[in-house]
Amino acid sequence: MEQHQQLTTWYVLFALTQLTTITLVLVDANPLADRLSAAGLLVLNGLWFLVYGNRLLRAGIEDRRGFVYAAGSLALWAPAVWLSGNATFALFGLVPQIYMVLPVTWAFFPMVVFVFTPQLLTWLAGADAALPWPAALLIVGFSQAFGWAVSRIAQQNKQRGELLERIEALTIEAERARWAAEIHDTLAQGYTSIITLLQGAQPNVDLALRTARENLREARALVAANSPSPLDGSTLEDALRRLVNGMALPSSFRVIGDVVPLATSVDVVLLRTVQEALNNVTRHSGAARVDVVMRFDSDGVSLEVRDDGRGFGDAPEGFGLRGMRARLEQVGGTLSLSSDEGASVLVEVPL
Repeated sequence: MEQHQQLTTWYVLFALTQLTTITLVLVDANPLADRLSAAGLLVLNGLWFLVYGNRLLRAGIEDRRGFVYAAGSLALWAPAVWLSGNATFALFGLVPQIYMVLPVTWAFFPMVVFVFTPQLLTWLAGADAALPWPAALLIVGFSQAFGWAVSRIAQQNKQRGELLERIEALTIEAERARWAAEIHDTLAQGYTSIITLLQGAQPNVDLALRTARENLREARALVAANSPSPLDGSTLEDALRRLVNGMALPSSFRVIGDVVPLATSVDVVLLRTVQEALNNVTRHSGAARVDVVMRFDSDGVSLEVRDDGRGFGDAPEGFGLRGMRARLEQVGGTLSLSSDEGASVLVEVPL
């Protein structure tokens, strides 16, 4: 779309220069046959652009085919200048075309030929040059500078387009990772808890139903892009207490220190971290008990999830732990693991 709009701007410029030049040719003092012939050649020049040059522009081609277009344009335009000096005004549209179909260093040479063609033709006709030679040299320098500037702008636009495409791809990838982490930390854990509650020797149907309802709220919150449903209308401490009390094994939750209000982003990260840690306790630890301690002090807030299970051992970190670390890094937090008499997950976030 952006490239199409840029080309439309150039098309308007070319059309205006062509129409203006043809008008000036038709009203000058030369014989009628010369005027009509010159105007006809300019029309053919415009058709040459539409048939051949336009294809190069749309495809972004900048190779030797640009010389073919420049040669054809010169072959039609130079006789028009011989018949009517006012055809020189077509240069305002022809020179930019050259720089759009050739690399800026290659375009210099045909541009010089185009600029000096009116000078040479008037000299061959024994008439005074339409422009003083110093002025023609100035036009050459200005045209090259203009071509270089246009080339740089086009290159920067291309780089910007590639950068925007890369940013868009990274954004999509980050969004996919975020959704994967959200689903893993919420719905997948909820379903795992439901299965565990129903597959036991004494299925806890009531707790399984509560977990299923909580999963449904989580799904609706994710779809609505709201904050995690356990936080809806409650504090982080209350949400953590409900999570801990919902465990199938004996558990406890304590808050140490004076509670300090946290940013919503920190609340979400801490809640998700505890959810993941409790899910790991249920699925992997074989623990008989789990305790969660939330501590506020002058340095920040910390959360420790400790169980009396088999510990982490030498197993590599899975998706859940990697996701926990990634979430914590977003709010400047850290994650520490230990396997001293069970397993301990310690989360620390500075205030």
